[in-house]
Formats: sequence, structure tokens, C-alpha cells
Amino acid sequence: FYNNTFLNDHSLNLSPIPKFNSNIVQQTLSHRFKRTHNDIHNSQQKKRFRYSLTTTKDNNLSRSSKNAVMLLYEVKPSIEYKLVCQTGPSHRPMFRMSVEINGEIFEGIAQTKKEAKQSAAEKALESFSLSNNNLLNVNENVKQMNMIESNEMCYLKQIKPNVEFKEIKCDKNEFKYVISFDNKYFIGKGENKERAKTQAIQLALQKLFENNPFSLNLLCCEYNFGDYIEKCIEEKFYELIQNDFRLKRYRVLSGIVLTHNLNFQSMKIICLTTGTKSLNENNKQLLNDCHAEMLARRCLIRYCYEELNLLIINQNSNESIFEKINNTNRFQLKSSVSFHLYISTTPCGDARLFSSDQIRSIDLKHSLMKSRGLLRTKIGENEGTIPVLAETMYYNIQTLDDGNNKQLFIMSCSDKLCRWNFIGLQGALLSILINPIYLTSIIIGNSLCKNDHIHQSLFGRIEQKLYHLSAPYGLRRPFISSINNRKVQTMGRAPMYSLLWNCVDNKCEIINGSTGLTILNESSTVSKAVLFEKWQSLMNKIQGNITSISYCDAKQLAVEYRKTKEEVNKAFENSGFGRWAGLMK
Repeated sequence: FYNNTFLNDHSLNLSPIPKFNSNIVQQTLSHRFKRTHNDIHNSQQKKRFRYSLTTTKDNNLSRSSKNAVMLLYEVKPSIEYKLVCQTGPSHRPMFRMSVEINGEIFEGIAQTKKEAKQSAAEKALESFSLSNNNLLNVNENVKQMNMIESNEMCYLKQIKPNVEFKEIKCDKNEFKYVISFDNKYFIGKGENKERAKTQAIQLALQKLFENNPFSLNLLCCEYNFGDYIEKCIEEKFYELIQNDFRLKRYRVLSGIVLTHNLNFQSMKIICLTTGTKSLNENNKQLLNDCHAEMLARRCLIRYCYEELNLLIINQNSNESIFEKINNTNRFQLKSSVSFHLYISTTPCGDARLFSSDQIRSIDLKHSLMKSRGLLRTKIGENEGTIPVLAETMYYNIQTLDDGNNKQLFIMSCSDKLCRWNFIGLQGALLSILINPIYLTSIIIGNSLCKNDHIHQSLFGRIEQKLYHLSAPYGLRRPFISSINNRKVQTMGRAPMYSLLWNCVDNKCEIINGSTGLTILNESSTVSKAVLFEKWQSLMNKIQGNITSISYCDAKQLAVEYRKTKEEVNKAFENSGFGRWAGLMK
């Protein structure tokens, strides 16, 4: 069908044509390049496909992402962009735009004012999250990256339920993702959306756990370390009580383990305790709070005294978990050491109260929301708790978490754990000698609560009120872990006796919950009186003779600790959660 004669004669030599013949050229070109019907149909389909794809993509972006200028306006609605200068020739100018945020000026340069504003806004947004953080290297293994992203995103949502995720429009070869909560912004960059999002999540978690880095590392554990800790503690428990069937029945089992560089295979069990009883007695010889996790903390304090004594007797001892702070008479934990608390069930009080398995009545759920987050005190002869405001509008709430018993002035385990995450577990006396000790993780066995509420209960409810605690104190978020293989919780009346085992002397104590003494009517090795003697002995070795000082006067020496504890107590009160029981008259 082609005009081969014309092409052969004139394709390379046009001189034989005296003048331009439009008819010939039109006939040749139209015949030479004419499309078939199928070609036209396919071309129209491709155009429609490209148009629909572009439209869909733009629509999706408009719904799920915002550019940096729009996002910055949400953060700082009153900002203004200024044209700093215009350079370059008139046919190809360059614009420099600036924006001021919190006294700092960010500039962007581009060929249009719009692009320059975009560049300045991106730099301003990055300053919110990257001023004190370096960009993290994202693992190149996409499968592993997605798994880590899934775990970290889930955990981030548990800690910060109000977290927001947004995509920022960028050039084709770069993706940016912003995560925001509590007026903080974290920008992630990557060659694809997944890596940008992963980086933003990691930056956010890095900020949340900046004071407790071991906790963040637990997110990437190859196995569930919580299951392993529970297994080891239970094995130790049954080893201890194999000859005494009376002690096999317990309601709450707790323990603390020590690891070096998170090596759980070589971890050391510091203590193991059971118990659910409390009593109102102002006597240093007695144990007022015999709840398992409270006894475990007292065992840890005793262990710390022994480790300090080891370091003082044997100077520069590598065996101790402590090291001396230069040019002071104070000590601190070695950086490799971390402590992990195991509790077989949710701690009593606010964390345990809001259980989806227990709350079935809609009216009751509505009533309970009024008391969510409130400080709660323990009830004598029972495991229940009652709000410190119970004598007013919340009195009827006590029936859910056990009641009809005398209200004690002993705070619930949830409240005490929450305060420990700000002031440490060491107590007033030890704080005179050492920097605060914080938990790296809390493993909860038969948890009935949602993880997001456990985070809220154990630190989140007063977090916003305590941003500026004086160093070395501050919020140290522990990693909250649950158990995969949950067991049926023991029901029935709780035993009156508590078991207490400590690695210091490798001996068991049986505590009578109704008296606060051992079954031999002796003071426990972790009572206030005995631990005070340990403190006096250490202080005499460090600073000289102070045997004449009283217990109350000794606690007054812990100035920074007492000040921080008062700030935490005020945070509860200012948040509307009530006054700490020790402050009530």
C-alpha cells in the first residue's frame, strides 16, 4: 500500500521537485502513517487509563497527605512567609523565601515562590523532630522492616493513643512521613512510603525512650522475653515450695530479674514474692503492704545495699552492679545493668479496674469512666481498692474492685508503679547514696486490661504535668510486655501468707499478712527497720559515725528525692485524680 516509487525516487534527493507540491506530500504522509481503527481505539484507551490513574492518585493524595506548607500552617497558624531576595536573570529567576518559627528562621530557594515556600516549610517541620535526633538507618531488608514497623507502630499507638500519621507531598524520588502527638512532630524520609513511615516511627519512639534506651531495644527482640522470664520465675517458685503444699496456692506471683546488656539467657533472678494483703500499722518493724510486687521492690532495695557494700569494701570491684560517680560519694548503676519486673496479673487499682472482661453493664461502664485515672487506696483484708475521693461522688464505684472493708491509707499498686516510673524504685534513703533506679520492662501475666490503658495507668495519666523534673529524675517509660500463653487465674479467697525469697541469702520468709511479721513473729529482712540498719552501716563506712540519726531525720536528707516526689503527688492532684494517701489528714 506504500508509495514505494515516490520514496525510492525522492527520499534522498528533493531537487527534481520544482516547487512544493502539498497534494503529493499530503497524499504520501497520510497514506504512509495512517492509523488503523484498532490503533486509534488502543490509543484512546491508553489516554483514558493515564487520565484515570492520575486522577485517582491525586484524589488519594488529597485525602491522605498534606504538603509541608499546609502541615506547618496546622502547627503554627500565625506564621508568615517573606521574600528575602530574587536573583538570577529575568527569564530564569531564583527566589529565596523565609519563615520564622520560635525565633529561628528557615529559608528555601527555588525557581518559583511556591516551591521556595515549600522548601522553607519542610526545613521548619524537620526542626521539630530532628533538632536533637539523628536520622536512623533503616534496615534494607524490606520484610524485616515491615515486621519492625508493625510492632513499633502498634506499641506507639498504645503509648500515645492520640498519635496522628500524615504523608507529606514531595518530589517523585523522595517520600516524607510525619508523626505527631503532644505538639511534637517527627519527620521520616525514604525512597518509598514504607521506609519514610518506619523512620518517623523510630524517631518518635527514640524520643519517648531517650532516657530508657534498653526499653526501646526490647521491641526488636527475636523472641518473647516476657514468656521466658515468666517460665524462669515459675520454675524457681515451684523449686522453692516443692516441700510445702500450703504455699502452692497464691493469687499474685511477682519477681525481679537482672540482665546485662539485655542478655536474658544469663539473667539473674533477684527475688520472688507472693501476696495480696495489707494493714494499717505505723510500725517500721512490720510490713504494711504485702502485695507481691511491693515486696519484690523491697527485696530489690535490700539487694542494692548488698551490692553497694561489695563495692565499698572491695574498691573498683567489677562484681558489683554499681560504679562510683567521679569526685563524689555517690554511686550509679552500670550502663549495662537493667531490671525487669514480672507480675502474674494486672496490678491492683486503676490498671486492673478497667477490665473489659469484668465490666459488662453499660451503666456501670459509664459510671466507671468518671473514676478512670483516680488515685486509689487498698482495702484491708482484701485485694480491692477504693478511690481516694470515695467519700464524695465516687463512693459507689468501690463495689467493682471489692469492697465492704476498711479503707487503708496505702496506695494501690498501679499508683505506686506510676510514681516509681518518675522517681525510681530506690526510695528516700538509698537516693542519698545512688542515682535513681528505674525498671526497663514490666511483664504482666494474666492481663485483663487493654495495653493502651495499662500505659495510661502506669505513667500516661500525669505525663503531661511532669515534663521538667530535675535530673537525674524524670519519666522512664518501661517496656510493657504481656504473656502469649495466658493461664487461668486462681480464684477463691486469697491466702493469708506471703512468700518472700531473695538471692542475697537464698532463703525463704513466710509473712503473715494479718500481722506484717514472719510466721516466727520476727521482723522481715526487708522491713523498714532492717533496711534502715543497712543504710546506717553503709553511711558509717562512707561518711563516718551517724548512728544517732533517727529514721525520719535520715529521710529528710534526701532533699532532691523528696522534692521530686512532692511534684509527682501534685501532678496527680492538679490532674483531678485526688491526693496521695500520705498527704490526707
